[in-house]
Amino acid sequence: MSKLTAILVHGFTGSSSDLDPLAIRLESIMGKEGIRQIILPTNGGGGDNVCFDRDTLVEEVAGVFRELQADGRPMVLVGHSTGGNIALEALAQSRSTPELVVLAATPCVIDLSYLDRWRRHSENGVQVSLASVAGLVSLINSTANAPVRSFPVLILQGDGDELVPPSEVEQWAERFIGKTRIVIVSGGGHHLFADPASVAAVDEVVREISILQSHRQYSIDLFAERFQEVEPEARRFLAKSSGLAHHLASSPSGRRLMEMEPLLPPEVDWGPVFANIEITTRCNLSCRYCARVGMKRHDMDMAKEKFADILERLPHAYRVTLVGLGEPLLHPRVTTLVAHASGKGRRTALVTNGMFLSEELGAELLDAGLDSIAFSIDAATQASAGQLRRGSDISRITKNISDFARLAKQAGRPVSTAVFSAVSKESVRGLPQLVDLVASLGVDVLMLTDLNYPQNQPESLNSTINPDIARLIRKAVKSAFSRNLPVLTVRGLEEFGLASRWRENMLLPPDHLYRRSAKHRFCCSPWQTVAVDVDGTATLCDCQPDKPVGNLFEVPLEEIWNGEVMREHRRRMVGDEPPEACRGCPRF
Repeated sequence: MSKLTAILVHGFTGSSSDLDPLAIRLESIMGKEGIRQIILPTNGGGGDNVCFDRDTLVEEVAGVFRELQADGRPMVLVGHSTGGNIALEALAQSRSTPELVVLAATPCVIDLSYLDRWRRHSENGVQVSLASVAGLVSLINSTANAPVRSFPVLILQGDGDELVPPSEVEQWAERFIGKTRIVIVSGGGHHLFADPASVAAVDEVVREISILQSHRQYSIDLFAERFQEVEPEARRFLAKSSGLAHHLASSPSGRRLMEMEPLLPPEVDWGPVFANIEITTRCNLSCRYCARVGMKRHDMDMAKEKFADILERLPHAYRVTLVGLGEPLLHPRVTTLVAHASGKGRRTALVTNGMFLSEELGAELLDAGLDSIAFSIDAATQASAGQLRRGSDISRITKNISDFARLAKQAGRPVSTAVFSAVSKESVRGLPQLVDLVASLGVDVLMLTDLNYPQNQPESLNSTINPDIARLIRKAVKSAFSRNLPVLTVRGLEEFGLASRWRENMLLPPDHLYRRSAKHRFCCSPWQTVAVDVDGTATLCDCQPDKPVGNLFEVPLEEIWNGEVMREHRRRMVGDEPPEACRGCPRF
């Protein structure tokens, strides 16, 4: 595993000596090679010789970030005073994601009240020209107003800081969505690491980095152990390569499995660990809320050779799900594809409407190695099912599900079964009947979601909810729990070990079914999942099948996975103005 490197950045008018006490302590636990003190080219010496050149300063730091990235070295960033602002700007430009950022006495937003404090602070030190002050203020305010960032942050502030008021420290916490910790150092001034309170400040940073370093040393092994606890079948996959665990552990779901905050940078150093592959465009139903309604698709089945090629191009995709805008069971060689993916150690699943799942085909799929299956049902009665999913035969579907659930329990290995239901304005009145039906089928869980495609939003629960419907939903969910039928939130779709961790993903409170968030909170799909349609084209996500990113047979995976389209989409997802499709999605 690559060794952790601590990068120390001093403030614009300061010097590396401001961080020397911290560097000495860190060197004792990380070695000299684990410390990089950046000396900013501020042309020290006083007077007007000290000029603020934003591009030069930022590039000095960004260059180090890129160098470490190229060597695969994970990093911790410590920025003191305006060094923190410069470093944050460099992170954005280099598209780097640190393991931890420490902001020590770093100003967040500059206003006129700062000018007097700055003048007093600088009376006996370096003098800075008015032009340089203006440039520095512009940088500070722009880094504070940049899109929210997802890495863990430690914010250190002295309660006697003569330049940056402790009362303003909470403003930084609002700028990050990763784990953020604020420490107020008693007796600390602006020079936190070089004044009488430096011992306490240094101790905080050293303790945080020591924990991180220790965790990294054992995290991959611990992850592999924990991962195989919740998904025993993963042993076959992990045995293929020692590097696979890194990708799984680094993914958002991998980090959540270890109770860590996901990292959500624009560019990632792990590959997609989930692959949702459309093996056919053909479908026997005409569903009102399906994305097929607005998309013209020619009937096409994916050849077995192409399917195998796609898996080779997605070496880190542990979970492979046969799903898309077609019905997988219409593919004439569906059992062959399942057997191929399973034979490669992948956890193999499919999503089906259940119409063609005869008892014979179910047995063949289980023999081929199918690990998980989800049945799409939106209504319990033939009348409602016929309106919502034209072509449905609800009695045939429910018999097929019951038969398969029985076979799955006799398989001699864990096979997950679920019913997946999209609840809409039209179907919600039938939710109590749907719960009764699903509880009788013998499946493991019921997963509920609101409508997600933009064109369906006028019919969504989110757009039409009222107190009566809210009460009905709560009552239906309570009824399911009383019948030992777990009801899960759609936000658990991409969790590892869901079969054993379903309690962490229950639909509690039930109003999560129709609530939306204006800012990113849950969905991590673009950081860990690749959706591939029948001709090999990767799309932004399952919820946006009309947004192609690149074809796997024409473009290298890295150019798709970390190309500008995906990077920009990830930036926007965690930014102040998320994509419209995301704002309307119940997973967001």
